[in-house]
Amino acid sequence: MPILLLTAIGALLRFYAIGRQGFWYDESYTVYLVHHSPGTMLGLIPSTESTPPLYYCVAWVWARIFGFGPAGLKSLSALCGTLTIPVAYATARKMLGNRRSALIVGALTAFNPLLIWYSQEARAYEMLVLFSALTLLMFAYARERPRPPAVALWGLACALALLTHYYAAIVIVPEAAWLLYEHRHSRAVRLALGGLVLVTLALAPLALKQSGNVSNHWIAHASYLRRLRQIPALFLIGPETHLRTVLKFLAFAMVAVAVGLLIWRTRRRERQGALLPGGLALAGFLIAAIPGYSTFLGRNVLPLWLPAALLLAGGLGAARARLAGIGATATLCAIGVVGVVSVDTTHAFQRPNWQLVADTIGRWPPRHTAGADARIVVVQDNPGGMPLSLYLANLRYLKASSVARVSEIDIIAALPHKGLGGFCWWGSECNLVPSRLDRNYHIPGFQITLRTRVRDFGILILRARHPTTVTTAALPAAVADERLRRRRPNHDPAHDGQFVQQFPA
Repeated sequence: MPILLLTAIGALLRFYAIGRQGFWYDESYTVYLVHHSPGTMLGLIPSTESTPPLYYCVAWVWARIFGFGPAGLKSLSALCGTLTIPVAYATARKMLGNRRSALIVGALTAFNPLLIWYSQEARAYEMLVLFSALTLLMFAYARERPRPPAVALWGLACALALLTHYYAAIVIVPEAAWLLYEHRHSRAVRLALGGLVLVTLALAPLALKQSGNVSNHWIAHASYLRRLRQIPALFLIGPETHLRTVLKFLAFAMVAVAVGLLIWRTRRRERQGALLPGGLALAGFLIAAIPGYSTFLGRNVLPLWLPAALLLAGGLGAARARLAGIGATATLCAIGVVGVVSVDTTHAFQRPNWQLVADTIGRWPPRHTAGADARIVVVQDNPGGMPLSLYLANLRYLKASSVARVSEIDIIAALPHKGLGGFCWWGSECNLVPSRLDRNYHIPGFQITLRTRVRDFGILILRARHPTTVTTAALPAAVADERLRRRRPNHDPAHDGQFVQQFPA
């Protein structure tokens, strides 16, 4: 069957070299949480995360079967992304009513670079996409015949989606409102809605507590219009790709073709089938964009991807669309392939691989060094060191004004390249602030023993002949030459990640 082939191709795109990218900052919290016992993990979620606990509970079990490394943990999302393909096909088959449109939806899901990106991330987003797709599928069955089994399955899918991410509400609320409008006298529908209210009330204390932590506060400080403008391109061409401008406008042109076909080349039944998910997507978008503007972000509105794809497939797969629909679909899929290949072949488009950095500076303490000696690690202009701590044992933030018995100082810089340091939040290297290693750092008692580059990181290792006390004021802005100091006039050491390794801690 074609859908089996599409699912196999989608699985290949998601699982291929899945362990090659490292964990980025957000993913490091997932790794941190699942290393704890279940009780401790659940106790940490309110202060470290902004999402409900279901994903972490599943990931806790998954990691103990498949491992805690990038391939092991990320494969859970890859499986969710792969399963989304047949679910999307079944949903389109039910809502749009024809096999051609369903195959188009399956193909768009299999090749979409944004869905593939989050299928390779150890976070809750692809599980959210899967459960949101299941809500739409069961909504289609419950709407047609609101019998208790169908409505109960819809309610279960909605509960699982809500327990995965609060933003599942942007698909659940429009679906619930439509079911209530069409079947307001159905006891099964009322019971399902009552169950969802109970799930919401149960999650409310956790959501209120999480609103007090700072994990999502940065979103509100970013330009709302910029976040809004990012959505169409992200949904079509993904976060990173070569020929971005060309592909973006080509994808927009294919969307215009789909809309044109929907308006002028569909029959009434085909048009009605596509407009319902399109209306649900619009309603969910308005919920996300207006009341939820302070947390509005592309990854949070991923549940809307499938209903939006159903709207486009209604035009692309119409009986009278003919070659225009097939050509536009093939073009969108080809754009997706370019995006995926771009990420797979370009380090700058991938998540930073801190494992390679950790391997370069080595374990601590080395065999020739006394266990009480310390090493200071400075990540220049990038204060978040959570991913690096996954690979360096006992790495902790440097809080004291000085450290005794320091025998090594390692300075790490995310070297400048195109796209680095812009407004991006999806975890690729663009998330890092560009920085340059200075030619020399005047830190009394230390000499440079290694200067190297690992992918897009510059690494400088300084060692002392004898362990010495180092003050934080000497790190690493105190360069030896005033001319070098002028090269980075805006450098503020407070923006560095300053860490220490010392045994015992």
